[in-house]
Amino acid sequence: MESRAEQDEKTLDLGWKNAQTIRSNLKSGVRDDDKVHHSKPPVKSFLRRTPLFSRRKNTSLVNRIIWLLLIWSVVVYILGVAGLWWSSNKVIEDNFSQQATDWVAKLDELGTPLYAANDEFLFQSIEEQIHRFPEVSYLRYYESENNSIIAQYASEKLGDIKVPELSSAIIEKLRINIDSNQPVFIQSAEESLSLFQVAAPIVTRSIRSDSMMDFDLDEDAKETYKIIGYLELGLDFSDYKNKLKKNIFIGSVAVAILFLVAAFFGRILIKRSLRPLTKMKKPLEQLARGEIDVHVDGEGDEEIVAIANALNTTIEALKSRDEELRKMANYDSLTGLLNKHNFNIQLKREVQRTIDENDSSALLFIDLDQFKHVNDNLGHAAGDRLLKQVADLLKNRIRSEDVISRFGGDEFTIIAKSINEPDARMIAESILKAMQEFVFIEGGQAFNIYCSIGVVLIGSEDFTAEEVFSQADMSCFHAKSEGRNRYHMFDLPEQEELRKSADISWSKRISDAIQNDYFTLFYQPIVSLHGDTSEHYEVLLRMVMENDDVIHPNAFLPAAERLGVAIDIDYWVVRNALRKISEFKADGRDVYLSINLSARIFEAKDLIEKIQRYISQYNVDTDRIVFEITEQTAVRHIEKASKTISELSALGCQFALDDFGVGFSSFNYLKRLPVDILKIDGEFITDMVKDPVDQSMVQAMIKIAKTLNKKTTAEYVQDAATLEMLKRFGADYAQGYYLGKPVRDTTRQNYEDALGHIDTNILPF
Repeated sequence: MESRAEQDEKTLDLGWKNAQTIRSNLKSGVRDDDKVHHSKPPVKSFLRRTPLFSRRKNTSLVNRIIWLLLIWSVVVYILGVAGLWWSSNKVIEDNFSQQATDWVAKLDELGTPLYAANDEFLFQSIEEQIHRFPEVSYLRYYESENNSIIAQYASEKLGDIKVPELSSAIIEKLRINIDSNQPVFIQSAEESLSLFQVAAPIVTRSIRSDSMMDFDLDEDAKETYKIIGYLELGLDFSDYKNKLKKNIFIGSVAVAILFLVAAFFGRILIKRSLRPLTKMKKPLEQLARGEIDVHVDGEGDEEIVAIANALNTTIEALKSRDEELRKMANYDSLTGLLNKHNFNIQLKREVQRTIDENDSSALLFIDLDQFKHVNDNLGHAAGDRLLKQVADLLKNRIRSEDVISRFGGDEFTIIAKSINEPDARMIAESILKAMQEFVFIEGGQAFNIYCSIGVVLIGSEDFTAEEVFSQADMSCFHAKSEGRNRYHMFDLPEQEELRKSADISWSKRISDAIQNDYFTLFYQPIVSLHGDTSEHYEVLLRMVMENDDVIHPNAFLPAAERLGVAIDIDYWVVRNALRKISEFKADGRDVYLSINLSARIFEAKDLIEKIQRYISQYNVDTDRIVFEITEQTAVRHIEKASKTISELSALGCQFALDDFGVGFSSFNYLKRLPVDILKIDGEFITDMVKDPVDQSMVQAMIKIAKTLNKKTTAEYVQDAATLEMLKRFGADYAQGYYLGKPVRDTTRQNYEDALGHIDTNILPF
């Protein structure tokens, strides 16, 4: 059986091969693998940051409105019924009290003769009268002397319920309130009784006088009161209350039915009103996916029309913005021609096309001869006007299928498609003649502007796009060296001789630069995506000429490789980078420097000894040193690279594998290289936001790096959308022009200022 390590290794290799297969199947054309710093238009970054559709469970707006209306209606109805019930009970109780008072007064009047006559038939007549009133449950007449009942009536509804007789406390209260017009209301202690019970004294009144002869009309009459008995009455108003409850219940059911009917038809009406809003769902989903070629139809109510108009206005603004960003990313803002980046892509495609179709084309590299004179004497504005006029002249000299760009400064490039060498020479001569006839007039002065042209055929030999461009560049240099205002056709044997001469010239320059410190170091920020506030920079080598012109290493490193002095340049970079770390430490700054090493470094026998000496000389903390080698270099020298990395790691240094992924090497090699950091090649980063294949590749590399316990750095980050996506994928560090360009020297303040424009949600410091 296979070991777990062998299974992991096979899984990693298989996953990487599958990812590469998907990538090759989906990619069309030749990718631009030049490390050119340029801006890429962010693809609807605000749409990615703004959730147009919530991830929680979706609910219907119509149903929500109906439910809110129903709930509010039920609450209002309950409050209304409760208020109606309370007010009705209050009114009923007041009416019951008044009726009880009226009944007592009436029965007092009917019962008084009963005490005088003591007639049984008289009480029967009273019974007959009150029997017609179902609310009277019982009636009692009491004798005043011993408080005994002399007559009573009980309705059939009362049944077997025994109503207690008047207590002595109530009788005493009746005696005290003898002159009151209101009866006494009895609170029964019997739970079975739901009666309205009242009692009142039966009183006789008389006028007292000493003698009839002494009667004086002006003297106040004096009445005397005598209690001859007591009246107790029980009234049952439950029928009225039951009818009230029944009516309220019936009303509630009717109102509920009305609510349901209103909700049903209301839902139909609301849904019909919101139908135009529902139709916006599909275009909004397309917009959320980044598709801006949509239109939102607005109809119905004016609010919905206003929303649709606002969305259409936003979409048009996005289209305009994307078009503007596309132009900025692919076209020169001054002349309107293709820029350097886009031209490189077109050149690679044309090289591949000539190979696939067995065709030939031509590349023309054009350099203006008098531009610097105009720019220095008349100013940059005049120089810009000159470049625009030259661009217009060149556009009029090429066919519609040809490609023209402003490559940089006063340099222009043209791809003339499907032509042979005689045609290429004819085009070059036509351009020379047009430039010779061109006169630039500025400030009353006239200037003759000439040019030098390098011409190379594409497809005649098996050269890469970079090699073809280099040949055109060298041919242009040859034309200039022969006196300018002419073109030179690339000739391979001749260029080999020129290269040897150039190497001899570079040999002296490189030797002087090493001995006299004509080299200088530039620093580009590498930023942590997870809150590490330490400063990280990649060290970049430049050469400074006598006139202070800064030379890119692409100009002299190939010659250094051929001359065998690349190792000496590596040592110069390592020594000066370590000295710089020491200076940073003395200033109290926590700085990490990444130092690039060439492939030749693995041929040096004294590499470890020299680096140890530099570390000791400058008293450097070794964990602040990060050495970088390219993936292709490491794989090509796998044994030596693994040994050298292990020895430097033993000193405490870190190692980063640069351009990771571009070589399509097996992850088996990665497991054999004890590196700490993987620098994902910019080819996967520049178009990542709008390219799902690149996104999958980057995610796979980050995931595998984490599996191997290694950190990742993404190169060539050009915008906020790319940075945010990398953080979401789990990348550890990022580097690119969006985070900071290479600078000759840096301070902590410069470092913070360079990152000041970035959203703190992405970089939390």
